[in-house]
Amino acid sequence: MPTKNSKLFRVGSMQTVDINTGEAVPFEGGGLLMLPGPPGTCEWCHVKHDPEHPHNQQSLPYRMKFHTINGRCPTWSDAMAHCSTDLQKLWRKKIREVMTENGIDIPEDLKEADV
Repeated sequence: MPTKNSKLFRVGSMQTVDINTGEAVPFEGGGLLMLPGPPGTCEWCHVKHDPEHPHNQQSLPYRMKFHTINGRCPTWSDAMAHCSTDLQKLWRKKIREVMTENGIDIPEDLKEADV
């Protein structure tokens, strides 16, 4: 149950279809609200990390919030966009290493020559 101090984040909306015109019409008051994460966690990804470090790109809260705002799924580059250039280089290198070790294709945004 939300408290007075909870920051709810709208991560979904509802539409209804006008049966006469076939037009999709927003349905006011409907949708999905996300509660804040546990105390001490990032308000975006609900994971505990230093503010200068990347968000957890794979956390459901981060993915839902990002998609709601941007209309697409987030990349690791999106999750670390607020980080320093040096930290981004380090994270890209480490993510590529883990993906390579596990036979996962490296996405285009992580293929940058920043070694």
